[in-house]
Amino acid sequence: MNPPLRRSAFGHLWAAQTASQFGANVTVVALPLVGAVTLRADALELGLLSAAGTLPHLLVSPFAGVWVDRHSRRRLLIGADLVRAALLLAVPVAAVCGMLSLPLLAVLALLIGAQGAVSDVGYSACLPTLVAPEDLARANARFELTASGATIVGSSVGGVAVQMLTGPWALLCNAAAYVVSALFTRRLPETARARRPEAPRQENGAARSPERARTALREEMRIGAAFVLRSRPLRAVTLATTVFNLFLFVSEPPLLVFLTHDLTLPASWIGTVYAASGAGACAGALVAGSVARRLGTTRTLFATLALAGAAGLAVPAAVLAPAPAVPALVAGSHFVTSALVIVFNVTQRTLRTTLTPAELYGRVNASIRTVVLGVAPLGGLAGGWLGHRAGAPTALFAGAIGMAGACLLLLPLRTALPRRTAVRTAGTARP
Repeated sequence: MNPPLRRSAFGHLWAAQTASQFGANVTVVALPLVGAVTLRADALELGLLSAAGTLPHLLVSPFAGVWVDRHSRRRLLIGADLVRAALLLAVPVAAVCGMLSLPLLAVLALLIGAQGAVSDVGYSACLPTLVAPEDLARANARFELTASGATIVGSSVGGVAVQMLTGPWALLCNAAAYVVSALFTRRLPETARARRPEAPRQENGAARSPERARTALREEMRIGAAFVLRSRPLRAVTLATTVFNLFLFVSEPPLLVFLTHDLTLPASWIGTVYAASGAGACAGALVAGSVARRLGTTRTLFATLALAGAAGLAVPAAVLAPAPAVPALVAGSHFVTSALVIVFNVTQRTLRTTLTPAELYGRVNASIRTVVLGVAPLGGLAGGWLGHRAGAPTALFAGAIGMAGACLLLLPLRTALPRRTAVRTAGTARP
């Protein structure tokens, strides 16, 4: 069988995902910079903007899988790309008309995030329909390495574009990337479409009512959540990941204020800082398997969370460093933190696969994803409030200490898993 890269269907999906990931990473840098630089938003306002952009993780992700399975995946992906492109075009138009404001930016971030949630699930669902089972590991590896590369390039381009074109006009690059993604997705064959949903069951000659369908959906979701709660290892890892993510998002709004206001870095340097995260992700993906085999699952999970929080302390400490060393110090912190987070995620997601029956993996994964990413809006709001009241460096210290402290929630793994348990890592995993 031909390698995945030589299959035209996979090639179209891969190209579409590459363009979409590039656009998403430009947004990660450019959209908040529009708020911080163009609109001069403070930490609290940036926290509200962050919460708006991440709220779809909680509101949309639990249902995105159902939509993707019941409707044409191809059309949903095209629609998500084109809607995001249109929403991003609204920013420069509003700037020209003198209507650009933080509330408008927050609404756009919310809508863009909702489309992104659907797109992420859609790409994952399309892949198995285009690639043979024996090629899935290789195809997923290509996807994950592409995501890391898109972080490096997209973040760099986003920072440079903001500096050269100003924030609102920089988003035109992003909108163009989504249009390119839609064009490649349009070339996907019909095999990338979801199967038609089964007809409703007949009960006493009548179709099942919508209320019964909703009850069945809730029951399916409950089964996945119950399995996580009954498993001590999954419960501990999920709780630790949730707390780590909470404090990670606490750090995001004050980080942007810290970089733009306290350190007065130009937009191009800020893009470089974010790009360092992508480079760290690549490095982490390359060493994750060997680290887990050498240290065992429990030690790998514990050490990566503790060290990631410790590395985060270098960011607020940058105010004490000589000015020329500040960008390198901040970028280095992001590189190390991202590498450690990827090692953690590869290990914990492989452990999750090992402990979960195949017939429950989708529901278990959805339950965990909703919890660990659902805290993002709360973290963004808390970080914005703390940065506004106590200052960006204090908020960053609090976030780093909270991330490091999350490793304590993994202590039950010492007795729940055999000592030095190692897991196989066939590929990489996205955070």
